[in-house]
Amino acid sequence: SRARDLRTAAPPFCRAPLIAWSGRKRAEGEARRLQTRVRTSAMGVLGGCCTFSVAIGIVPLSVIVAVFLETPTVLELDAASLEASSSSSTEAAADGEQSSGSTSGEFGKADAEGFGGGGMFDRIAFVYDSTNKWMSLGLDQFWRKTLVQECLKLEKGDRVLDLATGTADVSLLVGGRLRDLGADTSAGPVVMGLDPSGEMLRRGVAKVEGQGLDGMVRLVKGDAQDLTSVRGIDAAGVLTEPMDGVAAGSIDKISMSFGIRNVPDRAKAFREMKRVLRKQDTSRVCILEFSLPDGEKFLSKVAKTFITKVVPFIGKIATMNSGSKEYEYLERSILKFPKPRDFAAQMTHEGLRATSITSFAFGAVHLYAASPV
Repeated sequence: SRARDLRTAAPPFCRAPLIAWSGRKRAEGEARRLQTRVRTSAMGVLGGCCTFSVAIGIVPLSVIVAVFLETPTVLELDAASLEASSSSSTEAAADGEQSSGSTSGEFGKADAEGFGGGGMFDRIAFVYDSTNKWMSLGLDQFWRKTLVQECLKLEKGDRVLDLATGTADVSLLVGGRLRDLGADTSAGPVVMGLDPSGEMLRRGVAKVEGQGLDGMVRLVKGDAQDLTSVRGIDAAGVLTEPMDGVAAGSIDKISMSFGIRNVPDRAKAFREMKRVLRKQDTSRVCILEFSLPDGEKFLSKVAKTFITKVVPFIGKIATMNSGSKEYEYLERSILKFPKPRDFAAQMTHEGLRATSITSFAFGAVHLYAASPV
């Protein structure tokens, strides 16, 4: 109104500049108001995005915290429940055989295509340790330590066979524990780590030597389905000629981590384990393996999604797409693996009486404890 009064009172020859000046002031005012509205809106959008991002981040963070804080559940098994599971799994296998005309199922087919055996792990050995840590959120070592400390129950005089030893993580834990117990190695190493992959073993030998456990732990190339012949290997990957393998009744404890689902004939592997085990109360078989969570609860659903979606993705990224098919196979092998009770029943059927199942990661990982019948 003041500018309007000035325009009215001003002489005619001054009105044009005053009109231009007032218009400019009005435009500047509108620009400031628009700038304020844009700034306010931008802050609102930014705040909303931040809130959304925090909300999105809280979900996986909560899941990770829940996994770390989870208390493993232990299921003690009795003969009656295992017999019932054995009957149901046998019937299911028979139905599958009638429908498919094959007794080998996914495992036999995958092995025939070069998946699941030593050759496959040779191709992904260079990223195996690192991807294990990513895929398990770093919990794989905790699971292995639980196997060694809680399941094997090592004693000073034990001789241990670690099947599917890979890069020797469990063999190293066992060797370190037996060294602490004062195990006698005058007759040679008391821990044998066996695997079908030369590349995995080559890396494992370097780790064994790096920890000064080469007098305690010996790594060999062999097949869990036939332990009668093995081949030694060094850090350069050079193999020895075939030699006598594991003698009957010569082993006190057997461990196997994340390998049994890749064995084409699990029954043969179980029978070999029984053959080499000493028949005594302290003899133990401890098998750690993935399985598909039931998905009944929220965190179980998350674990199930992680196995079916995230595992292949991490494998693809870690190997720069060169090992994507291998990690897709690993995901399929988990999907095809028997339910925990059915697997325990299979062990018992072949002479390894399953005594307990410990569940980790909301049903994604199980530790099976057994003893020779």
